[in-house]
Amino acid sequence: MDSQLSSKALHNRINTNISQLLQRFENIMATATGHSTLTDLSQVDNTSHTATAVETYQLDVESTALVRAAEDILALTRSMKETWLFGKLDTLGEDESDTKRREELECDAVAIRKAIGNGGLLKPAK
Repeated sequence: MDSQLSSKALHNRINTNISQLLQRFENIMATATGHSTLTDLSQVDNTSHTATAVETYQLDVESTALVRAAEDILALTRSMKETWLFGKLDTLGEDESDTKRREELECDAVAIRKAIGNGGLLKPAK
């Protein structure tokens, strides 16, 4: 995954994955419940082997696609965790107060570094 992914790209990928999961599950349920409304056993006996094979194949394809969509979501969350841990994931951005606070902290750090370097802040014990 690109380390410089934008928030919009991440949201688009998440939405695509969720849509795929829902669509595949709906397809599985539609295929599986196709014969569940039949209550007469004679109607079940009249189902052809071809129709059963086609439905079985459809279920296999849809369940494989469902698993792949779930795996893609897991891969996405793993890569988001990795980029977050290494500090390259910027989905929130900085507002004015965050920028000002960060700049003040940097100024304070420079001032402390200078004070320590000059020996004015921490003097070694004699």
